[in-house]
Amino acid sequence: MRRLARFRLSAMSSEGGSFVEIALILPVFLLVLVPALDIGRLLYLSIEVASAAQAGAAYGIQNPTDLSGIRGASRAGTSNASGVSATATYGCECSDGTSASTSCATTPTCTYNYVNYVDVVATAPYTTTFGYPGFPSSMNITREIRLRVGGD
Repeated sequence: MRRLARFRLSAMSSEGGSFVEIALILPVFLLVLVPALDIGRLLYLSIEVASAAQAGAAYGIQNPTDLSGIRGASRAGTSNASGVSATATYGCECSDGTSASTSCATTPTCTYNYVNYVDVVATAPYTTTFGYPGFPSSMNITREIRLRVGGD
């Protein structure tokens, strides 16, 4: 009977031990969880921006001179990202990358042949949840896709 009473007293005195353990572990858990969530958000936005650039370039293959349509397709190519902006360029250049001509206003003089291309650059702003030492709290995520449309 004495042993049972002693066991009950020792059990009652350790009831607050789990609260102390939680109080010690919770800050460490949050120090790991919050940066992991920020990295996940950054990677997700990077994928969304790449999808926007790809959608604009895919539209640009079919309509290479419709630059406003390419920008619109780029913005529509994201599912949840806000603030995505896009720039589009259509042009010609020699197959070796020289003699570029914006909008193919003049046909480049090339040794071999020239190619027409659509270039889409999508950008979105990213802001971290908290400020981390040594890392910027806001940045722009940019992805560029350049596809060949045709040529000589």
